[in-house]
Amino acid sequence: MKYIICIMALLSIAFSAEGADLKLQPYPNAREVFHATSQESSFLLALGSYKKVDSNWIVDRSQHLSGDLHRFTYELPADHNAETGFLFFKEQLDKYNLRELFHCKARDCGTSNSWANNHFKIIQLYGLDQYQFYGAYEITNADDKPFYVVLYAVMRGNKRAYVQLDILHANKVNEFGVASSPETLRKLLNTNGYFVFPDFVSKDSQGSLHLQVKQAHIQALMSLLTLEPGLRLALVGHDYSAATIAQQQIESQKNAEQIKAALVSVGVDAKRIQTYGIGSLAPAGRGDRNARVEVVKIIEPGSKK
Repeated sequence: MKYIICIMALLSIAFSAEGADLKLQPYPNAREVFHATSQESSFLLALGSYKKVDSNWIVDRSQHLSGDLHRFTYELPADHNAETGFLFFKEQLDKYNLRELFHCKARDCGTSNSWANNHFKIIQLYGLDQYQFYGAYEITNADDKPFYVVLYAVMRGNKRAYVQLDILHANKVNEFGVASSPETLRKLLNTNGYFVFPDFVSKDSQGSLHLQVKQAHIQALMSLLTLEPGLRLALVGHDYSAATIAQQQIESQKNAEQIKAALVSVGVDAKRIQTYGIGSLAPAGRGDRNARVEVVKIIEPGSKK
């Protein structure tokens, strides 16, 4: 009976709560080593790699969250590697409204021992530092309480690969916000040239759309600008409300200016930030949003990308 239950559990991994939905397929022919569900009041979401500080290995960025937690540990079939296992789940996550919070691989993640024994507390995840992959992601869906998904894959010395999948459905909105790492923001700008500023859109009594800017996202963007002193950005506001184009442009400009003002208030030079409001004139990237602000990397003529 236990064997039958295990097989049925592997057929699909689905999470549904209050209209939110997240469905993932398990890795084909993988063995489920561990599976647990729990209510967590202080789930440690690692948003950085493990680094040695005063003889101790600690994660350099993290946040504590609460919600319903589902944990899975898989042993992949023989001759399957850690990267393949990691990408199998990551490609499924990419089908959702995904925001990368942090990603690392190999020795940039720190020691596998730290992840296995200190962080996940699952001994099977102790593998080779050069063959490990970690990712933390936020998925927003039908309700305003997001999913936070953690992926960790590693190959052990015996050449067997393991994947850890932690899925937390938050039970409340984090007022401070869960920000992507500055390194992730830099990667997005260098790869795509832009990213959408994480926000929550609300309407005022007149029906105008406004951003609820969270301080964590401002701090992360400020940190990026500190790391890249030559970086200049354009904040491009979009508004898809049922208003005239002129009014949409006014409101989207206000949203862009709101983020700029928040950055300036924490010490960012105003000359490094330009703002634009284009209303609904760029519908291609709308998705399910009624408004958004894109953070765009400004490339000066003659400069390298």
